Amino acid sequence: MNDKILIVDDEEHILKACQRILVNEPYQCITLSSPLKALEKVTLINPSVVISDQRMPEMEGSVFLEKIKKKLPGAVRVTMTGYADINATIGAINKGHVFRFIKKPWDDLQFKLEIRHAVELFHMTERLRSFSEKKEPGESVNRERLQGVLEMAGAVCHEFAQPLQVISGYNELLLQDRDSWLDIESTHKYLSCIQDEVKKLNDLLLKVMTIQEYKTRAYLKGREIIDIHNASSVENIPYRIFNANQ
Repeated sequence: MNDKILIVDDEEHILKACQRILVNEPYQCITLSSPLKALEKVTLINPSVVISDQRMPEMEGSVFLEKIKKKLPGAVRVTMTGYADINATIGAINKGHVFRFIKKPWDDLQFKLEIRHAVELFHMTERLRSFSEKKEPGESVNRERLQGVLEMAGAVCHEFAQPLQVISGYNELLLQDRDSWLDIESTHKYLSCIQDEVKKLNDLLLKVMTIQEYKTRAYLKGREIIDIHNASSVENIPYRIFNANQ
């Protein structure tokens, strides 16, 4: 049980619920009700994943996770959010402070799956760091190939996670606030945002499919990932939905 999951929420019953859900998972679950105390202790705790509620009296979750990013850039950051705070969460995702969000109320199985994804992302980036720091003479071809695979996987996770989470957030707004469907302006705004993110995903997919050079860029703590945008032979991609039959 090496991975530590730090969960911060000012409501004790939420913390207890999280502990209950993760009790049989291979993680050490640490809970704190104060984001200020969490900031004091986070480097000592050294968690793999930090989960924070969005709405807390001492500090908003997005602000807290932004500070966590500066203190512990390698930790994967997740926010728990209710319907009313989804817009703020989308903003935090766009700024790169949050990897993904968990909507309240949650499904227990989905909660565990989200944490597992976050832990796996942490380990993948740690393997990237290990490769970049240990340049042993006579490295095998397989090791170099694995490093390339991890760099590509890291790039895909980084580039694709943001638009997918934004789409999920706006979709959640549409599903939860069905009264807004009668408000053409609000509905059009949400759908336009979703369309913009779909375009990003479409463009990224085509760039991944047209990578021709080995180019990397700096990531976290000395790690590198494939620079999808500059490694691709495609510069300006006209927007279209990719169709496998075309």
